[in-house]
Amino acid sequence: MPQIIKTIEKLPKNNQYVLAFFPSLPWKVCDAENNDHKWVVVEFVRGISIKERENLDELDERKKTYFSEDEQDDNEKPYCWSPFGSDLFFGQEATLWCDLPKT
Repeated sequence: MPQIIKTIEKLPKNNQYVLAFFPSLPWKVCDAENNDHKWVVVEFVRGISIKERENLDELDERKKTYFSEDEQDDNEKPYCWSPFGSDLFFGQEATLWCDLPKT
């Protein structure tokens, strides 16, 4: 069954593994003639936005605790895409995604 490719207008569920398209890849020279190497299996990880953080109570520990998936610094969205390993993609780096096929 073909997978439906979605834009980031509708995001996956938190902690859902998906196939995401990163147009800025590759970081190294690649001889691939198509975009296959720009699709990566990642976990979608939701964080909090700057506005959500501002609205938290001063006593809320989450107000003072920052995670990679939060909107901050270079991450322009309140989520990130986490591939296998220690790396991650900022929220704005993926432009498309689709569910992983069911076996």
